[in-house]
Amino acid sequence: MARIKNKDKEIMLAAVKQDGHALAYASPEFQNDKEVVLAALKQDGCALVYASSELRNDKEVVLAALK
Repeated sequence: MARIKNKDKEIMLAAVKQDGHALAYASPEFQNDKEVVLAALKQDGCALVYASSELRNDKEVVLAALK
């Protein structure tokens, strides 16, 4: 089961690296995954609106969105 979860994360990372707004369609688990959110923000800082409220209050995440 962990293998499937890792594969899902790889797929999600690939998607947000192509289009940060793909985070909007991610499960809440991925919207709260710092690695996935940071990858989305690197592609498009506006994707911050799709991150979990916890990560929207994270200094590192907000700074990444501003870059």
